[in-house]
Amino acid sequence: MKCKFIFIAFGLFLLVNCSLSDSDKEAVLFEEIIDLKYAKGLSLYKTNEGTVVTITNPQTQEILDHFLVTAQKNSEMRNIKVVTTPFNSVLAYSSTYISFMNAINEVDKISGVTYSQGISNKKIKERLASKQTLDVGSDQSPDKELIVSLEPDLAMIYPSNGNHDWFQSFSIPTVSNVEYLEVHPLAQAEWIKLYGVLFEKEELADSLFRNIETNYLAEVVSNSISSKPVVLCGELYDDVWTLPGGRSLTSQLITDAGGDYFYKNDTSSGSKKLDFEYILSQDSVIDYWLLLTYNQQPVTYDYLKENKPRYSYLSVFSPEKIGICNTAITTYFETGILEPHILLNEIKSLIQDSTNLADSKYFKRITRN
Repeated sequence: MKCKFIFIAFGLFLLVNCSLSDSDKEAVLFEEIIDLKYAKGLSLYKTNEGTVVTITNPQTQEILDHFLVTAQKNSEMRNIKVVTTPFNSVLAYSSTYISFMNAINEVDKISGVTYSQGISNKKIKERLASKQTLDVGSDQSPDKELIVSLEPDLAMIYPSNGNHDWFQSFSIPTVSNVEYLEVHPLAQAEWIKLYGVLFEKEELADSLFRNIETNYLAEVVSNSISSKPVVLCGELYDDVWTLPGGRSLTSQLITDAGGDYFYKNDTSSGSKKLDFEYILSQDSVIDYWLLLTYNQQPVTYDYLKENKPRYSYLSVFSPEKIGICNTAITTYFETGILEPHILLNEIKSLIQDSTNLADSKYFKRITRN
């Protein structure tokens, strides 16, 4: 990671100095690297002009965005995208961005969102009701005229959903976010430091992350434990078992909770599809099942037995062995990114002790009916 920082800093040094003429009175000075312990897709480097941000795909290291965050109106960095603070109107393409901004008390600056029906944040719901925040449609085909009318100072986007070049035509600066590609729970949470830079609240962001890290590490089960239950994830979808890869966030959570992920030997981070017969052939080694699903109605043991009868062939198909998180009625994909310690605690409780988790936030033991 240090080598990557040095490479980026050196490259930026060349970029800036090659763009300065002999008449330029002051060169850009590098000051310090902002320490990142877990995030692999984010680099932050302070200069006398502001903070240089490099965003890369944490798995391939492909550079996705590179820009300067500064309060100065005229920057000497002519060959780099400049994002000028402060922001009064922000477009947020993802509910996770809302959670980050909410954590540093900047959520009232969000003027536009996508998929508002899936947002749980109370402040945003109030702003939507009062038309202070508007739904601009889908992230893949937003209402461009509406977005332009909002006059956002910043558009927080993710690079995997279409072409965003049109923002430049209206002088709307964009920042690409790929925290969802990080495979460690603390790596995802550490992206709050980017928001600290963007909204000039670095100390608050650092403090929040340190608290999350402390709480998470306090929950991690020692790797020296002799008994590690094997935990299955995923569900049948169109008669194919879909589950997270072996290098996924879920796999890391299970490992840190003291378990062995069923598909841990896989080297991918995305979702995988397996024949149900393969799952069935490994049935004897499975101790627990974490079911992350989306359903508008309560998912009970009896509901699954009736609607997915093939589950009954698995010995793990028992109310005592199934932990469920229904993302239709929980905020897993919105607030979970800043609460990995809570996720870890609940998973640990499910696979390590008999806690009933009646008051849990995300994962609960499945009820019979």
